[in-house]
Amino acid sequence: MKNATALLLAALASSLALAEAPNWEWAGWGGGGYFYSSAFHPSKDGVIYMGGDVCGVYKSEDHGLTWRLINDGLADYGVFSLAVDCTAPETVYAATDGGLCKSTDGGAHWRLLPDTGKKALRITGEKGKSIRCIAVDPVNGRVVYAGSPAGKVYKSVDGGETWKAVYVKAGENDPPETLRVQFGKVNDAYFGGFWLPFAFPEGASAADCAGFGFTFKGDGTVPQDCFLTLKAKDGTAYRSKPLRELFKQTAWGDVTLGAKDFTLDPDFAKKNPERAKAYTGTPDWAAITRLDLCCVGPLAKDAPVGKFTRFFFTVKDQPHVVKEFSESKSVPTYGNIRIGSQQGNPVYSVAVAQKDPALVLAATDDAGLILSRDAGKTWQELPLPHKASSAAVAPSEPNVIYATFFKDGLRKSTDKGKTWQDLSAGFPKSASLHEVAVSPANPSDVYVIGADGWNGRFFWSSDGGKTWTSVAKIAADLAANPTIPGDTDKGEAGLSTPKNIAVNPLNPKELFIAANWRPCHSADGGRTWTERVRGADISCVYDLRFHKGRVYASAMDEGVLVSADNGKSWRGLWPLKYDPEASGHYWRMAVSDGSGGDRIVATCSPWDSSKPNRVVFSEDGGKTFSRATAGLPASNPHANTMWGNGYPRAMAADPKDPKTLYLGIDGDPSSDCKTGGGVFKSSDGGATWTQLASQPGGRRMFFGLAVDPTDSKRLYWACCGNGGGLWRSDDAGASWQHVFKREQWLFNLHVTADGTVYCPGKQLWRSIDRGQTWTQLTAFKNAGWEVIGLADDPADKNRFWFSTSTWDGSSHGGVFETTDGGATWQEITAGLPYRKPLLLRYNPGTRELWAAGVCLFKCKR
Repeated sequence: MKNATALLLAALASSLALAEAPNWEWAGWGGGGYFYSSAFHPSKDGVIYMGGDVCGVYKSEDHGLTWRLINDGLADYGVFSLAVDCTAPETVYAATDGGLCKSTDGGAHWRLLPDTGKKALRITGEKGKSIRCIAVDPVNGRVVYAGSPAGKVYKSVDGGETWKAVYVKAGENDPPETLRVQFGKVNDAYFGGFWLPFAFPEGASAADCAGFGFTFKGDGTVPQDCFLTLKAKDGTAYRSKPLRELFKQTAWGDVTLGAKDFTLDPDFAKKNPERAKAYTGTPDWAAITRLDLCCVGPLAKDAPVGKFTRFFFTVKDQPHVVKEFSESKSVPTYGNIRIGSQQGNPVYSVAVAQKDPALVLAATDDAGLILSRDAGKTWQELPLPHKASSAAVAPSEPNVIYATFFKDGLRKSTDKGKTWQDLSAGFPKSASLHEVAVSPANPSDVYVIGADGWNGRFFWSSDGGKTWTSVAKIAADLAANPTIPGDTDKGEAGLSTPKNIAVNPLNPKELFIAANWRPCHSADGGRTWTERVRGADISCVYDLRFHKGRVYASAMDEGVLVSADNGKSWRGLWPLKYDPEASGHYWRMAVSDGSGGDRIVATCSPWDSSKPNRVVFSEDGGKTFSRATAGLPASNPHANTMWGNGYPRAMAADPKDPKTLYLGIDGDPSSDCKTGGGVFKSSDGGATWTQLASQPGGRRMFFGLAVDPTDSKRLYWACCGNGGGLWRSDDAGASWQHVFKREQWLFNLHVTADGTVYCPGKQLWRSIDRGQTWTQLTAFKNAGWEVIGLADDPADKNRFWFSTSTWDGSSHGGVFETTDGGATWQEITAGLPYRKPLLLRYNPGTRELWAAGVCLFKCKR
């Protein structure tokens, strides 16, 4: 049997092959998201590069009138800085979340440069930590400077193949055996921790043990919560009392936790009620083999730091050390935790003088503006504000330097940085200045972008900063970007939080701004601006529905849109302008015939997190709409959720009665949401809801909810983590059975018209008997890959598609197709600019496969 299984898996692995690439056609809309970076081509007029936070790099060859994605080989889809080598104009650098990527053919192909990723040198572009962090020497293109989010300036003399740190912010002076643990400023997770294995001291007696301890020093910054969990070899887990106050202890000292400071871990006690009842109140010290220390918090700005030198058991009043530290890199971590020596705050921007390449400046978060006059050999911290955002040396006059300092305004030097003039009086005090740029023709023509909250400002000066003119409005292109059209006034929209400003070196009057929602272009030196976003798809689409020749899409942040011409053009349905009750993240939809047109039902999580999840629905094709919260949780769940908050990411309509709907929200009952999430039912088209009295055994979920088309009482629920797998109800949710347990993390499921169930995890599984037995259809060996998108051809039961993705920003993933019922699979991802769609939908009317998630593409199949 074992050999037969091995042969089956080998056959499955060999069945994955590359097929002839389909012609993937873009079918979405532009704008509506965050564009962070921009750069002009130095020798081809009209060529502009732009980067966004979720979709990679865009290129325009007509001054921004149209854009296309150029992501082939890009390591990560978050692109937060761009630079072009003016000595080799087709060489482009993209600083991504995954590392620094380089193209030598104008962005047609990319390569991740060695050792630049987060786990190596961290020469990355990161949200909120990178503005213009890559600079190429204007005379010798092999010399490249990079500012790291970890507080270093790197220099390469071989075009990015190798790097040397030429500036490092002075760090803390700790003993070499110190384990430094920083919670926060690593990623967006609200939790993080580390764990260590060890053994009870040999020869010691558990009866003589008074507790477990560690030598510790905090930095005075307190997390929201912190606790230590000790785990025994038989699985028993003991949780400590809250330890957050320890971080106030800023001098070294021993912390000992006795029996009274521990209880059984609540999760362990819940799953093992008999063992919980038998617990004596004292941990079985000798059986403990591992510790986990976890911190939790909102992490808006702070990053609490704790330092450890040893962990020990106290036996007969003496510490018996079980773990000391000499190499902290070996400590396993999870979540928002950084282990190791102190890293400096971000280096936001780097600039090199065009006429004096030895003059290099870097804008840092904690040392202000630093300057080198010898190509990075030595650096000077300038007597300016300690938080700098950007610097620009006038291309035609290296003595003239401008620098921005967020809310501390703008400074100017006319003697290569020896003395500085404060020009901040020309800007509103509430404005945070993000970047400055100087005309290549005239050092007195200066451009600055800034923001006041979400509101953006562009400032221009033609007299070297003595006087300034402000522009806050742009001409909107509602045909290219149909989202929130009601927020425009007579065709104008507000500039929103601009991130990068670029000047065309071939035409100093041509400017481009990468900004939130609507990037824009100026042909007159910034006097007027026009949105230019056609083709720059940055939408996060979470559902697609086809109905009577129309295509409906729901998108995170952007609402619900419709296309009457199969994706050639789109029209926003709701919200048409900012509405605190309807603006937010949109997830799943159901579309059917309504009383006055198409009935559209969509799930929504408002941006305002104090407002509960809701359903928005229309009976007349979106001309009018209503909001429904009746029967849904009055507050959003947080316990046992996928992203720290319960979202209504799943919805399924009964194919035999479209007014009967089921809704899924992730999250367990807790003190802040006593009902929790789970499965809810509506019998009136979404106007009112009832939480099912019986719930599946796991509530952490993503897309996994379906009604069996062959039996309206049969429901399926796919979930993740504890209790994860596939649950089935044969009585409309009155009871549930756990029918698939081979994998515990299922992000989706799909049931075909004949009742065949497809179950996606690390592999794809299929059942033709309602989950009683399962066949494994794939044998992936790619660590971190998840099967998520699923679609079938209702006219051909042998044709099926799935997509794989990873839960990071990398470009790992693909779309696969079978035409023989899963015996063989072909990858059809080639030509798809975004390789990891979360959503696949097949339109049998047009015989097209649509791929969505980030961006929207389709191909004939």
